[in-house]
Parts: sequence; C-alpha cells; structure tokens
Amino acid sequence: MLALSIAMIVKNEEKNLPRCLTSVQGLFEELVVVDTGSTDRTVEIARQFGAKVVPFKWQDNFAAARNAGIAHCTGDWILAIDADEAIDPVDHTAVRSLLTEGGPQAFRIRVRNYLLNASQTILNTVPVRNTSAYALGREFTHYVDYVTNARIFRRFPDVCFSGRIHEVVDPYFEARGLPVGMTTAVLHHFGKVDAPRETYKREFYLRLCEEEARNAPQNYRALFNLMIQSRTAERWEACLAAAENFMRLQKTVPVMVFVTAGICHLQLGNPNTALEWLERALAIEPEDVGALTEKGSALMEMGKFEDACVCLERAAELRPGYTLPYLKLFEIKTSLDLKDAARATLLKAIRANPTEEVLYNKLLQLSPDINHLPTAGADAALALASLPSGGNGLWHRFVAMSQLQAHKHEEARSTVEIGLQAFPDDAGLSRLKRLCDTAVTPPPVISLPGQARF
Repeated sequence: MLALSIAMIVKNEEKNLPRCLTSVQGLFEELVVVDTGSTDRTVEIARQFGAKVVPFKWQDNFAAARNAGIAHCTGDWILAIDADEAIDPVDHTAVRSLLTEGGPQAFRIRVRNYLLNASQTILNTVPVRNTSAYALGREFTHYVDYVTNARIFRRFPDVCFSGRIHEVVDPYFEARGLPVGMTTAVLHHFGKVDAPRETYKREFYLRLCEEEARNAPQNYRALFNLMIQSRTAERWEACLAAAENFMRLQKTVPVMVFVTAGICHLQLGNPNTALEWLERALAIEPEDVGALTEKGSALMEMGKFEDACVCLERAAELRPGYTLPYLKLFEIKTSLDLKDAARATLLKAIRANPTEEVLYNKLLQLSPDINHLPTAGADAALALASLPSGGNGLWHRFVAMSQLQAHKHEEARSTVEIGLQAFPDDAGLSRLKRLCDTAVTPPPVISLPGQARF
C-alpha cells in the first residue's frame, strides 16, 4: 500500500487543530506540521497526534512554508491541508483510492466553505442551504462549494508549490504534462465562520498580494489574487485597477472578473458603468446569480426599480438559498411603500431559509405600531419556532406584548421567563416580567434596531 503524508503549515491554531487532526485519524501514515511561530498550544497538540513538527521562520511566503513541509515528507503521496479544514471520515476511502501508481499524479478537491449567513458569497459563488449528510459542518446552515487547486499529489523529488499567497502546486504538474484529476471527497473549511480571524486575514493577505503584484506586475495570477483580496478588503479602487490590469494580460477573462469590475464601479458610485460590466458577464453566463444580483443593485441605484426587480426575482428563483436578492427586493418594495409585497417577499425567503435571523427582523420592521402588534407577535412566534435562541430578546418581547394585549397573562409570563433564560440581561423582558406578575396590560415598549421605541 502506498503511504500518505499529510503536510500542514500552522501558527496559533490551538482552536482549530484538534478538529482537523481528529478528522484525518486513520487516513495517513505520516503527519508533518510546519510551525511558523506559534505562541499557544499548537505544537503540543500537533505532537499529541503524532506529528513531526518542523520549526520554520516565517518569510511572508506561503509557498516557502509549504515546501519546507514537503521536504520533510517521506510518503508516496502528500495531502496538503490547513488547520481550519477537515475531511469527514466517510471520505477516507475515496482519498485512499487515489493513491495508486498509475493514473493522475495529482488531484483537485472540492472545498466546502461554511458561512455565517446566507447572504455571503465566495469568489462570486452564492451559497446553498446545508442539507448535506456529512456530520462535519452540520451546525452551519449554508455553504459555498468550489473546486480548489490540487491538494493531493505524488511526492516527486522536486515537487513544489509556487506563489507568495494562494500558493499552488498545479503548475509543477502542468509544466511536465502530468495528469491532474478530481476526487469525489470534500474538504470542509471553517475559516469563514471565524469572523475575527477573517478580519485579520483580509489585511494580512492583502499586504502579501500587494507585494507579490509589485514584484511580478505581468503575472496574471498575482493580479488575480490582488483583485480578489482587494475585493474582500473592500479596497475598490485597487480592486478595479487589478481587474483592469488582469484583463489587459489575459485574452480569456473569467466571468468573475467582469462581475468584480461591475461591483467596483457600483461601490465607487458609477452604476451606469457597473451595468455595462455586469451585462458583459451575463452575456457569457446569463444565469450567473451573482451578476444578476449586482445588476439588480445597479438598476436600483439608477432608479429603475421595475427592471431591478426582474433581475433580483430571477436571481432568487435560480438560487433560493441566497438571501441577498430577497433583501434587495424588500428594500425596493418598502421604499415604494409596498408593504404587502415586501412582506410576501420575506415570507418567500423565510420558506427557503427558515434559520436566517435577519429575515425575521426585517419582517418585524413592517409592524411599527400598536395596531400591528398581533401580526408582529405572530411573526415573532414564527421566528422563535425556527430559531428558539434568536432575536436577542426582541422576539420574546413581541410575543409577550401581543399576548398581554390579548389578556393572555399566563402565556405572556411563560414567554418572558423563557426569554429571560436565554437573555437574562434584557431590560425589556425584565420590565415585562414585573408587569406579568401584576397582571397589568402595559403600553408597548418594544423597539427594533434603528427604529424609535413605540
């Protein structure tokens, strides 16, 4: 049987490393962990899992760190994995089946990026609702899949990664005419659900991309990486410049680059120019949901609400698990005082995404006064049925207030007590508890974020 070495680079990964290494137990013959200066328990944890730990001075170059790990591997094949990734044990057989003498000499793998909400995108790919049978990632409601570069590959003596950031091994195999295949296994990625870490990585990665592009201004990969990281960091002028430079170098331009140029112009206050770029993208991929959504945004900015709704409704139809088109439709309809239509849009979105908290909060914004309290209470009850710990106390207040208004004091008391168990510091719920205890029906004292109390 051919041996598999797992190669990793880490720094201060004590939070993620146990999940990663537990997930690959029984899959590898050798574990090589390159540590670039951890000050937490990362090295200790790696050694507990039997790792060969290689200290490495960080050089602002991910490929250099990867290659340091490869140099210490002895297996026939290598799997490159990050600490915030994992492989479900059900896919171990699929991975082991790749480790043969013949056939492809490297394999790409599908990366499943778990998200905090259904309005996030990754590389212009919109999310889908998580109905997967995998145990890993089950706690997250949405994800984005994309096919990464080769992660599983033969350990040839001179095999190496290239690229200061978003390092790849594929060019090594492509330059030698060695076949690169695709595996059915999935690599589960949890980096996008760690918000503080993502914020740090944006600026860190952007700096590396800027350095790489300065050193290689004619390298299309460097320009593409700079475009992506500038977009992630919302540096719109830099992002647009990188996109334009990329297009000057490449005859074949991915749709995502056109979409990114459109987003940049939209963010820079040029919706007409944005529309031109987005229509170029849609001429190639008419059902690109990201492009349709951004085209709807551009048309909104231009005051063409009817045309915007057509784009956004099509985007929602194509990918109901992506909430941004619904939220933009809600914005249009409320701005036109079409409250019934706005409500219908949100209810449709909720049916497709019953665990998205923002949708319920938007729904409750349509009930701004005492006359709508029964409706608001029913909407809040609907929200709590799907997300019992959601709303930060607000939903419990709406339900309790509507119950008190209907003189259902015992039900209101029960709602308040449940709410206080989840949100013990909520002043509004504490006040309602006192009122419930005295069986007094109070005036409404509920407010939504960004709204006045009523």
